[in-house]
Amino acid sequence: MARILFVDDDPMTLETLKRSVELFGHQAIQATSGAQALKIASEQVPDLVLTDLRLPDMDGLSLVRTMKDGAVTEAIPVVVLSASVEVDMADVCRAAGAAEFVQKPIRLAALQELIARYTDK
Repeated sequence: MARILFVDDDPMTLETLKRSVELFGHQAIQATSGAQALKIASEQVPDLVLTDLRLPDMDGLSLVRTMKDGAVTEAIPVVVLSASVEVDMADVCRAAGAAEFVQKPIRLAALQELIARYTDK
């Protein structure tokens, strides 16, 4: 069972992602802001973080950079989920330290593949 932290300010998105991973037998942790995500990631050290690009207190790229600079959180893979259609967004996210960029909405099979790829669970 993997522990996955979802970071998004949209309650419906968080609930959908939570229910999806719980169907796969994993534990979902939720945060609605970058600051909350950093606190949770440092304290609970999830196996994987999936974050939205737009958060109320910081953007997802700042969250990724901050996690990659933290001693406790640097090894946690972070995947950016966003509805952004900018052509170079995947490159921008990887340059910030994200493992991957995935466009929303994410299909269940793709979510399950992401979890398996980054957690071996």
